[in-house]
Parts: sequence; C-alpha cells; structure tokens
Amino acid sequence: MADASDPNDISDAPKQGGSIFKWIGAMVLLTAIAAATGAGLAIQLAATIEASIKHRQEAEAAQGFPVASRYASTAFLKELPPIITNLASPTDIWIRLEASVVFNEEADDSDILAGQIAEDILAYLRTVSLAQIEGGSGLQHLTEDLGDRAAIRSQGLVRDVILQTLVVQ
Repeated sequence: MADASDPNDISDAPKQGGSIFKWIGAMVLLTAIAAATGAGLAIQLAATIEASIKHRQEAEAAQGFPVASRYASTAFLKELPPIITNLASPTDIWIRLEASVVFNEEADDSDILAGQIAEDILAYLRTVSLAQIEGGSGLQHLTEDLGDRAAIRSQGLVRDVILQTLVVQ
C-alpha cells in the first residue's frame, strides 16, 4: 500500500483526458466570436462608406460640379515609334518602350517633333541603369524625366508623356 505522502502515487490524481477537448472547444468558441465580431464591424464599415459616397455624390449633383479633364479641349495624343535600346548598366539588358505624348494644341510639325522627342528618349534611356527604373518609384521618376525632356524639346507644346508599354529583358 502506498503512503499518502508518496508523490508517485497517481491513484487519487484528477483525470486529464477531457481537458484537451475542453481547450479545443474553447478555442473554437473564441474563433467563432472573433469571426462574428469582425464580420459585424466590416458590414458596419461598408455601410458607413456607402452612405458617405452617396452623400458626396448627391452634394456634387446638387451643386452641378462638372467632371474636369486634366487636358485642354485642344489637346491631342501623338504616338511615338517604339524605342528599343540597351541600358547603361548592365549593358546586356535591353529595354523596349512604347509611349505617346500629349500636345497642348495641334502643331504643323507634330510628326517632326514626335520624332525628335523619340530620339531624346532613346538617348536618355542609354544613360539609365536598371536600378534606376526598378519598382514603382523608379517608374514614376522615369515618366517624370521623360515628360520634362519632352516639354523642353517641344518648348512647352508637350503636356505629358504616357508610357504604354515598358519591357526590360
């Protein structure tokens, strides 16, 4: 017979078999409560956003705000020929760029000007490294630089450069 103070005696120890099922049940219950709370907040947030958008649209319609264009009514789009060249670094990387320019107004020499802008873009792309055009900010900087070069070349006739495709391989 075992002594009452014997620590190895497990005859009077509580049964541990059901505790894992209680723990799993508690976790399932807490997960269900969290999912229901998240769904409720999402529904409430969506309703608030929809009401805000509807209110703004009604206010704009009542005041008669016209949809403003970024470009003047005399602006037109001129597509540039595809530009294919290698980059400055690494030299075995090639780039193909298809772009269009937005002229503020129709000019008699827009074809000639578009060709000159394409040459400027080609010369600029030969000085660019791959690291400079990587990522979203690199693409934005490239677009801004090309727009600045086109505006300078055209003496302000070009409003914007729109990149249609850019393939680097």
